[in-house]
Amino acid sequence: DDANASGGIGGAQIRLLQGDTEGTVDAGFTAAQKLINADGVVALIGPTSLSLAGSQQLIVDAKVPMVSPTAGTTALDSFNTQYVFRTVPSDSLGGRAVARAATDAQFLGRDSAFKKVVLMVANAPAMVSFQAPIEKSMTDFGTPLLDSFQFTPDKPSYRTEVQQALALDPDLIVLVATPEDSARVMQAAFQAGYEGTWFVTQDQTTSDYIALATPQLVDGIYGLEEVAAPESAGLYDAFAAQLKAFDGKEPQIFGTNTYDAMNVVLLAMVRAARDGGEITRATVAANIRPVTDAGEGKVVVHEYMAGKAALLAGKEIDYQGLVGPIDFDAFGNITAPFAIKRVVDGAWQTVAIVPAAALE
Repeated sequence: DDANASGGIGGAQIRLLQGDTEGTVDAGFTAAQKLINADGVVALIGPTSLSLAGSQQLIVDAKVPMVSPTAGTTALDSFNTQYVFRTVPSDSLGGRAVARAATDAQFLGRDSAFKKVVLMVANAPAMVSFQAPIEKSMTDFGTPLLDSFQFTPDKPSYRTEVQQALALDPDLIVLVATPEDSARVMQAAFQAGYEGTWFVTQDQTTSDYIALATPQLVDGIYGLEEVAAPESAGLYDAFAAQLKAFDGKEPQIFGTNTYDAMNVVLLAMVRAARDGGEITRATVAANIRPVTDAGEGKVVVHEYMAGKAALLAGKEIDYQGLVGPIDFDAFGNITAPFAIKRVVDGAWQTVAIVPAAALE
């Protein structure tokens, strides 16, 4: 809306088209195919890890720049250097944050770290993406897993899988699954008498998950949430207020990442129009790094209108978003700190922040 209200880009209005991936590989391919081949989009925001496998090669083959605010899958860690970018950290980093916190009491808000840890992962691409990073990082941080195994998603009961985990007497189970499966696994463990703790990933670190699983079942569990870098923390409040005024809602999971992804694409379009007058897939892709890379003499901006004004004044910009500096590596990945959260009195509370430097 801001882009179009300010005169569009290069004299043209921006059209936002949507494709429903339904969270599946097949639907993701169909949606991407329509947007790319029929609608002729010049850039894509998305998709998620759930549907990415069906469309990632199509996107690259069509040379469409993609900025995903949600696809943390490790499949993108070194996939492409020209057209694939993310404003969400890789699961490689998220998995390492889980292991760092689980093995270091300072990030847990307790006197000691966990010593006997089991990892349970739903057998789905978006979930399995976490498995290897957590396994390796637990060993790196001095506490190898007792066991790491996958389980079939969407089962009505997980009694057998829970018995496999509890046979090792863990003091922590790291659970990577959908909210629905996670609730069923936890319920089965509760019924089996498990008295240890749980650690879940971003998809479950929400108020909706507490309501789904019930506050009693999830009391005391740990969760993970990507947060803004310290230098960008103050920008979130302004964004939340702007969003509340626009549609009456609070920012949801990946809301800040999506805001940054959209700004990156729009500012790349502005720079392309300024320098060549033509906005195409190739020119948008070529201008993503110039509007996000740091550099001497660049104007640091945090939102679209300021970035557009600077670009049209002939200056170069360094977009630093709500998630922090958008400094893409060679494969379009970013780094970010993570919040370690815990359910206390029926709500998620931040226990500690794991800085990006602690994940190296």
